[in-house]
Amino acid sequence: MSALLLKNGRFVLPDEVTEPQNLLIRDEIVFKIGAEDCGEESIDVKGGYVFPGFVDIHIHGGGGADFMDGTAEAFETAVRAHLKRGTTTLVPTAMTATHSELVGFINAYHSFKKHSKYSDAAVGLHLEGPYFSNTDKSSKGAQSGNLIRDISFAEIAELLDTADGSIIRWDAAPEIPNSAKFAEICKENNIICAAAHTNATAAEAQRGFEAGFSHITHFYNAVTAYKKRGQKVTAGVVEAAYLNDGVTLELICDGRHVPKECVQLALKIKGEKKVCGITDATRISCTDMKCGKLGSLKNGTEVIVDDGVAKLPDMSSYAGSICTMDRALKVLCVDYGIGILTAAKMLSSNPAALINEENIGRIKEGFFADLVITDNNFNVKTVIKRGRVTE
Repeated sequence: MSALLLKNGRFVLPDEVTEPQNLLIRDEIVFKIGAEDCGEESIDVKGGYVFPGFVDIHIHGGGGADFMDGTAEAFETAVRAHLKRGTTTLVPTAMTATHSELVGFINAYHSFKKHSKYSDAAVGLHLEGPYFSNTDKSSKGAQSGNLIRDISFAEIAELLDTADGSIIRWDAAPEIPNSAKFAEICKENNIICAAAHTNATAAEAQRGFEAGFSHITHFYNAVTAYKKRGQKVTAGVVEAAYLNDGVTLELICDGRHVPKECVQLALKIKGEKKVCGITDATRISCTDMKCGKLGSLKNGTEVIVDDGVAKLPDMSSYAGSICTMDRALKVLCVDYGIGILTAAKMLSSNPAALINEENIGRIKEGFFADLVITDNNFNVKTVIKRGRVTE
């Protein structure tokens, strides 16, 4: 039985940040909070913080690789790049693509899960598309307009068959034809049905919620809000989500996509347990690249880096991010004044709960020892995955 003692750490527990104390890990598990030093192998945290490992439920790639590259090697590269920055669990995300590319994405995940020693870091798949609104640039965002298409039940059946239970969330626009049936299929397959890249009114969004849409993808971005449509002012997805207590949200926490006041408003209205922080990271994240492709190398969208964020070359839209979860932590706690406990919920326990991962996301005896050690300025020093210090 292996053992590792973390000494002199301020542990970010669900309801408190402890004074400096010890924590004992045995094998993969948090064994004892407040343990005595009995001579085990140890790491001196030196009064820094120990967070639960970050859980990113919307992430396209990193380290120069995109999950849509369709190879196990791309999965390995991206997972390892983000693991170094504290993301111990993630949900690889596809984007609007050809049917064959989506099949390739799923098959690459299966290969990665079968062969990689980092396989337990990826816990299911997220399909962002291809069934979106294509009526204007603001809803389409960086999705490939020529590949956005009507809901196809034949395609859905084939993708579900290929995935064999690995799809855990799927995004669509709730106002498009057959979206209610799409939501029903998601529910039947234990898939989180999320609204994204949508031009829906509040009434259309509410009908979507009643049909089974339960989550909003990158809230505030590529979703509608209060605006004038012709001669009529209408509410949008943002207002509908605020009015529906059962709907959860995710926010891109890169300090660019969502202003501080909007993060604070979401937390105030929805409550701190209903809001997740994500990166929406592209292949450019964790690198010094200044341009690249969002999505596959063949059919992906060209993006550039400008002012710390990925954008379309014509500057008409953001296009994913270059964010990592350690940067998200700093944005929330330092730039936006969000408390440490709330930030930990947004980046760890809330997304873990959303995807029904019961033994991660919190520092608790009996839970997996997925931990991130930082200094007092939230710089990552050590990442521990299932009780082992990562490379």
